[in-house]
Amino acid sequence: MFRETTKIIKRSKKEVIYKIVTSLFIQGLALIIPVFWSNTINEVTDGNYKIGYYLVIITALLSFFYYIWSYLNQKVWFTFYNKLYTEYTSLTISETKNINNINLGEYTNILNNDIDIICNFLVNLITRIFQVIEFFIIYAYFLSFNFLIFSITVIVSIIMLIIYFKSGKTVQNLNIKRKSTLDNKTIMLHKLYSSITNEKNNVNSIMNLFNKDNKSYLKANYQYNVIIQGIIYLVLGIIELSRYGIIFYSVYLVSISSIEIGTILLIYSYYAKILTNFEVLGTITADYQSFIVSLKRLNKITSLSENIAK
Repeated sequence: MFRETTKIIKRSKKEVIYKIVTSLFIQGLALIIPVFWSNTINEVTDGNYKIGYYLVIITALLSFFYYIWSYLNQKVWFTFYNKLYTEYTSLTISETKNINNINLGEYTNILNNDIDIICNFLVNLITRIFQVIEFFIIYAYFLSFNFLIFSITVIVSIIMLIIYFKSGKTVQNLNIKRKSTLDNKTIMLHKLYSSITNEKNNVNSIMNLFNKDNKSYLKANYQYNVIIQGIIYLVLGIIELSRYGIIFYSVYLVSISSIEIGTILLIYSYYAKILTNFEVLGTITADYQSFIVSLKRLNKITSLSENIAK
């Protein structure tokens, strides 16, 4: 299925290029706007009000362009998503021949849920790459004016990344369990529907089995999401504490005239970007595990069809 994925992406070159361009403008503006706002504060603090007015206008225009590009990025997102979804659906249906080893619940969830997960991951991947690049730009900025701020930020980031990667296998196992219980629930739902429409006498017994499978799914879904969010909030909490530690130190640097007040604002804004990107990294770690699981489930249909053809 990895080979097929490569082919599908190659057939979506136009959508990929559009997504790269719009994402580049969004992430670039997100880094530039705080710089102008920081300079605005510095100029006003120094009594250069005329320059301050100009900088406010420039910042406002850049912010306006940011939202225009964000809107265009969303349009491109859905165009790219629809292209991938159509390709994967067509491929899966065309490869469906005789799949007795896959029950109806699993097949339904693969075509609906798993293809959706795969497409979401691939479309978001472009933006995620730019967000990772943002880390290095922010680190380089911190290094340019204070080595201690740079060192603390990098060390905290590395430790948080280790926490994410160490939890990856646990997240993947929980996701596999969650999907398995969803398959069981879905197939029982089909049986319940068939029993009700045919007015069979075993509706109550099937309903009991459905409730049991539904309870198992809810439990697995609860464990999966609670653990993921727990890991993410732990990481974000530690980064937040380090941010205020850096701000505390930055106030001292201002007091000895080592940096300007606007620099504190820029540090705060860039740390907000780090927090956002780490939240994304926590999500992308979980999303990647979901992507791999979904790709394997999709591959199950292809491999079964190939084996039958042989």
